[in-house]
Amino acid sequence: MSKNRGTDKTVRPLSEAELRQMLLAKQQELLAKIRRERGGLQEGAVQLAEASLGDLAGRPVLTPEAEIGYEVVDHRAHLLAQIDIALKKLEEGTYGRCETCEEVIPPARLQALPFAIRCTRCQEAWERRSRRPGLESVYAGERGRE
Repeated sequence: MSKNRGTDKTVRPLSEAELRQMLLAKQQELLAKIRRERGGLQEGAVQLAEASLGDLAGRPVLTPEAEIGYEVVDHRAHLLAQIDIALKKLEEGTYGRCETCEEVIPPARLQALPFAIRCTRCQEAWERRSRRPGLESVYAGERGRE
């Protein structure tokens, strides 16, 4: 029987130029967001210092909103590092290979997450291992490569 083209989930692999353009665009978007968010966080820190709020030791206390803001900026900085790694891999000719099993990462995954360094199977396994108590320090070095 013929395959119904409407349900075909095959994704055309992107060219190196398309990948580079996609990664650079995401990089610029993240940098703009970080600049905006850091500006807001710095303004909030100044207001906090001026209000002389603090705990018993006299250290400033972050509001829950400020803590979330710092976490968001930290996450975006982590994504920027992943994009830098992906761009380097493009230059080296190793882009699109899983760092764990060395198999080719499916084009659909790379289009959805162009800075992926693992195939879905290996990423899920890595996430399960990294969530287990006591193993956090074992995989901390691997996290720095993402």
